[in-house]
Amino acid sequence: MAGRDARRGGPAVVAENSAAENSLASATGLRYTAVEPFTDTTMALIAALLPKELDRSALGAATASHSTAWARNWRDLDLLVKREPVSAAVVDLHAERGKDGVLRIYRFARRFPQTPILVLGELDGRALFRLGKAGAADVVVVQDASNQSLVEELIEGATVDHLAREIDERLSGVVGTEGRALVQSAAARVPEGVLVPELAAANGVSVSTLERRCEQWGLPTPGHLLLWLRIIYGLRWLLEPGRSVESVAHQLGYSSGAAYRRAIKVTLGGRPTPLRNKTGLERAIQSFVAACPGDPSTRQGD
Repeated sequence: MAGRDARRGGPAVVAENSAAENSLASATGLRYTAVEPFTDTTMALIAALLPKELDRSALGAATASHSTAWARNWRDLDLLVKREPVSAAVVDLHAERGKDGVLRIYRFARRFPQTPILVLGELDGRALFRLGKAGAADVVVVQDASNQSLVEELIEGATVDHLAREIDERLSGVVGTEGRALVQSAAARVPEGVLVPELAAANGVSVSTLERRCEQWGLPTPGHLLLWLRIIYGLRWLLEPGRSVESVAHQLGYSSGAAYRRAIKVTLGGRPTPLRNKTGLERAIQSFVAACPGDPSTRQGD
């Protein structure tokens, strides 16, 4: 099973945390350790249940810019998505002999409604009809599996980060283009457990320069920017019944579910935030935008 470390690139380097970051870690329960910089591009993690080597090869060719975690069976697929920041799943409807694949897809869609699932395989009309009702995002019939451009298109569509787009839209008119690009860069790396030194390295600057740019562009400090994004993405993942607070906390780099709950309390304050409905997620996004000082030149342009 692939972990987040397997998706990082570049040589390992040790970077010391700033005093502010260490203080933030103490307050929120984050695990800060030696870090290594990301490569210039980020990858989505795709969970795949494809027993046939031909299908695996077709998917591998179409997802070269992403990372794939291979599941051994339907149960393993569920555990993968529960424990890892999976962006989409690709499955063979007949992956396990004697198992109703459509029923398994229906159950998956109920447990992980935010995670698109693509079906690859030999299907008849009845199976296609049942798949549509079960919640499959798309279907690639067996004769099209070798069509790399088609599979690439479907994968790219399934791995679009709609939450990052929503955040960007909310920040328009408050933060300028450069600042919003930094937020997008950070958001893309939150599922990989990014820390401030890694975010700085991914953007080709030092931590001190990153701090100055955040101030200049009307953003929270880098540490608080990542804290906000962890809260937002965690609440989004918790909209899926198949994920637990503990598994989401681990994905985000917290020592426990209780530590993640404390981070929510420290960040949002006030009344308790619902963890498993859209009200809590909406409140977090609104609070993040309100916490951004904003770029005066951008506000003046409204």
